[in-house]
Amino acid sequence: MKDKPGRFVATLFDTSISPWRYVIRVWPLATVPTLGIATTLALFSHLLGFEELFDQNQWEFNIDSPSLLFAEIVIGAPLLETMLMAPLLALLRRFVRQRWFVICGSALAWAILHSLSVPIWGVCIFWTFVVFSAAFEAWRPRGFWYAYFVTAGIHALNNGLALGLLIPQP
Repeated sequence: MKDKPGRFVATLFDTSISPWRYVIRVWPLATVPTLGIATTLALFSHLLGFEELFDQNQWEFNIDSPSLLFAEIVIGAPLLETMLMAPLLALLRRFVRQRWFVICGSALAWAILHSLSVPIWGVCIFWTFVVFSAAFEAWRPRGFWYAYFVTAGIHALNNGLALGLLIPQP
């Protein structure tokens, strides 16, 4: 007898609702825990004397052109990263049978890639990419483009909020 999936897993893999509703429903599952992780890490880094981990000067934002910055972060990055995520997930599925190992393997790869830019960034966004990868895997049976745009939509909302929180304030 199989156990019923928990509420989180049931929500994450519920593709019976419209794609737009799914994006709005799942986006907080990606974003809220990530904000908690980032806040906790920022507090600990401050208490332990490692404030430079969260120094805003390491984020190379082109704030001279807000519209270009928005296009890069909120539109371009989600579309490109989701397109690159698809073959990574397909490759992992070929060699790994367990769905959660595939999802976490993808998230780990993305965390490492983001860490190459800003080390703490990868730690902060690992969870986010667990949700992105799970969303892609949930919608893939309905079709590639469903999976692609649903995942990119969640990613775009996440990046929009992150951009608003990370842009240096005057």
